[in-house]
Amino acid sequence: MSEIIEIIIFGTLRGAIFALAAFGFSLVLGVLGIVNFAHGVFVVLGALITWSLTAQIGINIVVASLIAAGSMGVLGVFIQKVFIDRVFKLHPLMILVQTFGVAVVATQLAELAWGGGERSLKVEFPGPALLTIGDIYIPTWDIVIFVISLIAAGVLVMIMQMTPLGRAVRACRDNIDSASLVGVDVGRVFLITMGICGIWSGLAGALVITLKPTGPYMHFFWTLDAFLVVVIGGMGSISGALIGGFLYGIINFAAYYYLPNQAPAIIFATLIALLMIRPQGLFGLGTTVRK
Repeated sequence: MSEIIEIIIFGTLRGAIFALAAFGFSLVLGVLGIVNFAHGVFVVLGALITWSLTAQIGINIVVASLIAAGSMGVLGVFIQKVFIDRVFKLHPLMILVQTFGVAVVATQLAELAWGGGERSLKVEFPGPALLTIGDIYIPTWDIVIFVISLIAAGVLVMIMQMTPLGRAVRACRDNIDSASLVGVDVGRVFLITMGICGIWSGLAGALVITLKPTGPYMHFFWTLDAFLVVVIGGMGSISGALIGGFLYGIINFAAYYYLPNQAPAIIFATLIALLMIRPQGLFGLGTTVRK
């Protein structure tokens, strides 16, 4: 029983990072209707920028994380404006090829800047390093990251539900033509959506590098993780991405805990079974009209 409790606790804690990395992916998929293969680049670059600012320049980790997240927001807007927007109007399917190419180029540039190896960042937390729950010892920093992820999720939900910007984004998610007819600037919403994607994903990267080593080549794995979280939680749903991240974290931790060699097969088998039961995901928004 203690093993199960341990898996649930650590899986949920790490799942918060998966959720934070998936928020932007879920929004872009729901609003623009595209799969962004360059999504993991935001996470990896957010991590490496945070490492450089903190380890090399000596900037406080909080300030460095905010700078990294903001930088990824700017990068998201740039990618949307310069690359995706032009191809999206002509041939949306080619976005897959385009974003994959952007990811490859960004990875090569990151390797030139930081090298092909992995970087890690140790954070000195002012307080006890471990918290005890029975026989289970939990790193305090993991709990801090969990709380930050919940706050980030809450802020994003508030933006989506309580602001004119959020209403515009939700309108485009449900029906682009109808949103345009009532005066929503769809192009502006697309830019802002990609900017939000970059900010939240960059923040995820800033936190990730304090947990485990990160290298430029890892962008693909983070894109895949974000995609799987969205599959579990449901497209376009922030709460779905959050719960999906927790569940994915538990499944991931359990698979690698018991059968590390077969873990990928177990993870995907679980996801296939879930899709057979509920194809739209646990909190999927159902069928939307996109013309």
